[in-house]
Amino acid sequence: MEKKFKIYITISSLLILSSCSIAGSWVYERADSFLADYFKEYANFSNQQKDEIDKVTENYLNWFTRNELPVIRAVLVDLKDINNSNADNLIKKTYLNGQGLFERSNKYFEKSFIKFSKTLTDLQVDEIKNHFEEIQIEREESRKKEKIYSEEVIENYISGFKRLNIKLTKAQKDYVKENIKELKNIRSEWSFFQEEWVEELIGILNRRSDQDFDKKITIHLRVLENLGDEEFQLKRKNNEQVGIKIISDILSNASEKQIEGAKRRIETYIASIDRILSNRSLD
Repeated sequence: MEKKFKIYITISSLLILSSCSIAGSWVYERADSFLADYFKEYANFSNQQKDEIDKVTENYLNWFTRNELPVIRAVLVDLKDINNSNADNLIKKTYLNGQGLFERSNKYFEKSFIKFSKTLTDLQVDEIKNHFEEIQIEREESRKKEKIYSEEVIENYISGFKRLNIKLTKAQKDYVKENIKELKNIRSEWSFFQEEWVEELIGILNRRSDQDFDKKITIHLRVLENLGDEEFQLKRKNNEQVGIKIISDILSNASEKQIEGAKRRIETYIASIDRILSNRSLD
């Protein structure tokens, strides 16, 4: 569910892939097709509806390239100057930029989603409901195989730093292990609030002919950015702050070799964006 709506994660992942391969620009240029295929899984849409999905996702990629890639590039340029003394401020700034990107991407899709919703049939709404239920079943099955929360989090940090070309030392891994004790395990709560959100979404879609449909669906879509009750939001905020602190502290005390490795990786990301922007300007 979260993966389906946080579109920027998909784009960012494709961007990372593009930095690791000569074929990267080819991957990025087909991001709209990947996104369209995601949406088309929700129901048996008509050919006209599929054409509309293709159009919206293509326009989104154009918008993202024109408006967001330069922002991401600017953030990476700032990060390229990272050192022990400025790491804390740069990581906090980067996190805020990521939040802004997520919110702008969600808002970009609002009008298109509302317009498209009005073309749905009752059968398609039922199919969308069934699709979400299948996702929930898959999630529950996956949860049975999940590792212990702390072990999974540690692995995520290690692999995350590795993607930044930083291999954590034993002391740094121990630091992560010690500080993740402050994290709250909110996986089950997150799942519950997602299910609740979907249930209400289906209810609104079933009343898509109501006069106040546009208002209700808009409010509901924006709720996704702040899902859950006050207690849950406090736990999420705590986890965000703990995560930022861990990353900032690791980089603030990283060795010169680790910092230089990160800078080289960041340079490849910037080069990837430049290649994409250059190819787009030639179209």
